[in-house]
Amino acid sequence: MRRETHGRWPLLAAAGALPVSALAIRRPALRPWAALLLHQTEEWVWPGGFLPWINREVLGSREDEFPLDRRLGFAINVVLGWGSSLAAAAGPRGAAPAALLYSSNLGNVALHVSWAARNRRYDPGVVTAVATLAPTGVAGLRSLSSDERVPRSAVWSGIAAGCAASVLLPQLLRRRVRGKARR
Repeated sequence: MRRETHGRWPLLAAAGALPVSALAIRRPALRPWAALLLHQTEEWVWPGGFLPWINREVLGSREDEFPLDRRLGFAINVVLGWGSSLAAAAGPRGAAPAALLYSSNLGNVALHVSWAARNRRYDPGVVTAVATLAPTGVAGLRSLSSDERVPRSAVWSGIAAGCAASVLLPQLLRRRVRGKARR
């Protein structure tokens, strides 16, 4: 049986999830990346189905790959997600991208949990959102805020960017759906 992963990068995330998670046991700096890879594996590979779910169920589209398509999924998950996860491992120098990652993790948790609760059913990503993203987001923000080497301005700018992404991106995508429906 061929599994639709909507690209090759989800397979790389799935292949890396367990080794990175094993390394993260002894290297806490890798925990944000491990959490993200596990979450992306649930969304995109097993059981998968994220693009049809987000587009149809959350954004109200009639298409599996619109308005969120493979290219935008790659940009969000790999460029932004993996990039900010690796930057978070840089310690105080990566405070702004780390704060963006942790706050957007919590926004992601809110999306998955609120939808699952409202609809009283599973959605692709809800298990790892609760099990990995929530604790990583809370612990990460707590760690940043208690580290005196971390500039407060970097933390607040990262949090602002993560919150903006969590709130504005779904609204912009819904606007694209409405715009296409009018044509």
